Amino acid sequence: MKHSKIRQGVYLATAVALAAVTIDHVTNTRGVQAQIAREPFPTRPIGPAPIDDLQSAINQTAAIVEGIVVDIQYDYSEEEGPWTRVILSKARARAGNVPETIEIRHFGGPLPNGGLMVAAELPVFVLGKEYIVFLRNTPWNVSPVVGDLAFRIETVNDIEVLVDSDGQPVVEISAGGFERGAPLFEGPERDGTAPKPIDGALRASDRKPLDREGFMKSLESNLAAQQLLVAGTFFEKPGGEFHWRDLRVVQSPGTIVDPLAGSKEPEADASELRRF
Repeated sequence: MKHSKIRQGVYLATAVALAAVTIDHVTNTRGVQAQIAREPFPTRPIGPAPIDDLQSAINQTAAIVEGIVVDIQYDYSEEEGPWTRVILSKARARAGNVPETIEIRHFGGPLPNGGLMVAAELPVFVLGKEYIVFLRNTPWNVSPVVGDLAFRIETVNDIEVLVDSDGQPVVEISAGGFERGAPLFEGPERDGTAPKPIDGALRASDRKPLDREGFMKSLESNLAAQQLLVAGTFFEKPGGEFHWRDLRVVQSPGTIVDPLAGSKEPEADASELRRF
């Protein structure tokens, strides 16, 4: 599991309802050819479950889509709270079915008082970049992305790589999940601008990162070996049972506070936000 750093200038929040929200730092078509030999996909979708390995991720995936981020918008209302809307255009399904334009709606974003509420476990998107994203087949209330499985396509020293929001490249796909290497880019900027590459990081890496075709070829091989299938329906809108007012917010931008310290509230369901 990757660890996130918290910097100053953050509004901290913890969900005590359906999903846990951990606050992070702020700075201003080929289908998958795999058959399935297990129980049929449930007719009534269940909610998000923990993501511990490749199987648990794919079981919650309706589509694997490749597209480009053409717009990032922010919404806020007293009823629904802050939300970030990422518009993915020229989308093509690498597995499953998707429309040409997709809206990825995350909980979190700017607050009217100038603060920013963000969920650390959710992927951060960069405007103008291409992505490979795993979209949920379950109802959701925080994000339609499966865990943090949104990989940015970058070029480093004329070599194509797939990196996550923390700038870590995918170096291997196995039954255990998606293995990442040492970061090639700095951490995410929350305003949609591109993170800076880390000088010499790729040359210093002891494992070759996967490019997009190598990523898909490795994924296809692993799905076939485990007889897993990308299936189900992508729900573009949240289920409507997430009550953002149930979040405990520490409105002290200059102070770093552990929102769980000394809390006697029941542990929240973090399954929608776990990553492997």
